[in-house]
Amino acid sequence: MDILFTIFSFILLISIIVGIHELGHFLAARFYKIHVLKFKIGFGKELFSFQDKKACHYSFGLLPLGGYVQMLGENNPIQEGEDINFSAAKSYQQATAGERAVVTFAGPFANFLLAALVYCFLALVGTTQLSSYVGYITPDSLSDQYGITSKDKIIEIDQESIEGFNDINLALSKRIGDSGVINMTFSRDDIIESASIPIKNWLSGNDQITPSLALGIHPLLPPVIGKLQENGPATKFGLKEGDLITYVDKKEVVSWQELSNILGTLPDQLIEIDILRNQTSRTILLETTSFIDEEGNKRGRIGILASNNFNEWPSDYVFVNKESFLLAPIYGVKETYRYTVLILSSIGKLISGSISADNLGGPIQISVLAGSAAKAGYITFLSMIALLSINLGLLNLLPIPILDGGQLLMIAIEKIKGSPVSDMALEYTMRLGLVLVVSLMIFAFANDIARLI
Repeated sequence: MDILFTIFSFILLISIIVGIHELGHFLAARFYKIHVLKFKIGFGKELFSFQDKKACHYSFGLLPLGGYVQMLGENNPIQEGEDINFSAAKSYQQATAGERAVVTFAGPFANFLLAALVYCFLALVGTTQLSSYVGYITPDSLSDQYGITSKDKIIEIDQESIEGFNDINLALSKRIGDSGVINMTFSRDDIIESASIPIKNWLSGNDQITPSLALGIHPLLPPVIGKLQENGPATKFGLKEGDLITYVDKKEVVSWQELSNILGTLPDQLIEIDILRNQTSRTILLETTSFIDEEGNKRGRIGILASNNFNEWPSDYVFVNKESFLLAPIYGVKETYRYTVLILSSIGKLISGSISADNLGGPIQISVLAGSAAKAGYITFLSMIALLSINLGLLNLLPIPILDGGQLLMIAIEKIKGSPVSDMALEYTMRLGLVLVVSLMIFAFANDIARLI
């Protein structure tokens, strides 16, 4: 069932972002009264189709990995007497260079617009993420070496304001493949501190580790019980899901990592645990069990797992982003711009070799991410739609023949030289573009296979 759900999520995600892209071309063509012959999502055998009153054929193909809008005369000049039914219709080639440019650009623009609308919607309904507090620092990591400690609140990275933990990873993602220093500003006991962390070709390989974890920074997770082990000590002695553990043997507990560390030092012992349940404090006596860790040490535990339900968390542990009806559209545009800049930077680093091309992902990786995002809830799934929509928009703007960017380049050349590019030149550039795109897809697919092996 998980495989079917993943496949369905992938098809839905790709269909949305590709459908919106092609809808942009379609609406722009209709606006300039250019006759549209076909509107297709996917490739291969048609699963279903229909035709409107303007003789446009709509269909959905078996392989949902793309789509296209075919306009009358596009890349195939109208021959005299070709089809009497379309003799009075306006073809793509009969449109001005400016009109064709708008129609071509409308596809990527629709993807950017979709992303902005998604981020606007998310800002209106409100999204919750981890706070920017540090919960734990990996020993001997870069952050540990340069003075960052648990409970520090990160407020700025490279002069970019930080509000939630997502902002930390987004800011750090911009430095992947770089050399130099990461400048970090944080608050510790209401005192502003700073750290300059040196990096060299940072995360330029194909290890694909989360940037914050690469620096040794773990988020602050509250000691809230998410799940209980059946017949474990916590269950036997009356702990419940949603309980906030505040003290263990009179030692204050602020984070899940602290809780784990304290319990680890108390194997097979009777301990006192203070909890907060429904705003009421309680004290529970229970006896821990033990296990042997990977290093052969005896450690204590009580049979609990951390909560991942933000609604159960105290407010200090989360950051809620919610905007008014007037400010939400501005936020949507800003977020779209922010991710666009990040993706453009990543593309540039891939081209320059600062980031390994092995990081490229194909349909398998996208499908896995789509399935995970769908399981996480509609907010995560919508966020992924927005991000991939931006990716698709930017990808299509690359100056590669067969892509929208290549067509825009041809139109620009036509405008400069004062005459259309020859049919032979168009044919050869299209073939070259097809080879490049197919090669890129094969390479990305090979990366997907390598990750699975």
